[in-house]
Amino acid sequence: MVRAVAAAVVLQVWPLLAFLGGLLAVALAWFASSGDGVPAEMAWWFFKAAALGLAGSFALHEVAHVVVLKRLPHVTHIAIERTMWRTSVIPAGTMTALQSAGVAVAGPSSCVIVGAGLWSMGLDRALAWWYLVHLVFLLPFFGDGRNLVHGLREAVALRRARRTRE
Repeated sequence: MVRAVAAAVVLQVWPLLAFLGGLLAVALAWFASSGDGVPAEMAWWFFKAAALGLAGSFALHEVAHVVVLKRLPHVTHIAIERTMWRTSVIPAGTMTALQSAGVAVAGPSSCVIVGAGLWSMGLDRALAWWYLVHLVFLLPFFGDGRNLVHGLREAVALRRARRTRE
């Protein structure tokens, strides 16, 4: 399932990756024949941003959801949903409110951890931003943010109901 999710994300952006891969091949051929490395550096920057930044960060995001979902005993199936603009995972089965909130946080937080690591080690700060920006998916107008808010509200409501019964 982890491979299938990662592959679905890559398939989502394959035309962009193919175009940029072709551009990189042409730029490398130009470098080999002319000695001018500037086009190759530019093409590599674009390809790296698309492959490692865009596709890599979203693949990690969705794979992290799957890893957490697979650990939940009452999740019976995980489906991959692809639309024109996104790839996401849809669980079947039951989860507690806190489990639902945890699944919502898993995707963005995994990316933020990788981004923070890239940033703090000074490896590639431009690439780090592709991962760090996943924090915005915890805002309530994105699916993960809605699931987080819903899960936390439900958990608080259940806790209040238990207190009033006692």
